[in-house]
Amino acid sequence: MIVLNATFLVIAGYEDQAIKILLTHVEQAKKEPGVLVTRVYRSRTEPRRFFIYHELTDPAAFRQHRTSLHYGGAILTYLYGILEPESLLFDTYTQLAPDDEHQP
Repeated sequence: MIVLNATFLVIAGYEDQAIKILLTHVEQAKKEPGVLVTRVYRSRTEPRRFFIYHELTDPAAFRQHRTSLHYGGAILTYLYGILEPESLLFDTYTQLAPDDEHQP
């Protein structure tokens, strides 16, 4: 499994536009093969900060997602100009241990 996430700030006044773009992105990503989980979040303490989270089955699914028409072109194009580039943090992660049930 591969996880990718990104966090970023949008320019003040563009929060609603970012929400629309991100919700559209989630709906498109859900349709892609190999995408297990896709979610977006908005910070409770800093409403201009957003977090994107994806779980993908393997490196091939990750490559396919990164080059998909929607992800590779549209989302970055739509967000361009409304996000603060210096705030963008993007990374990928590999799962270290198999999934276990959460024990309280």
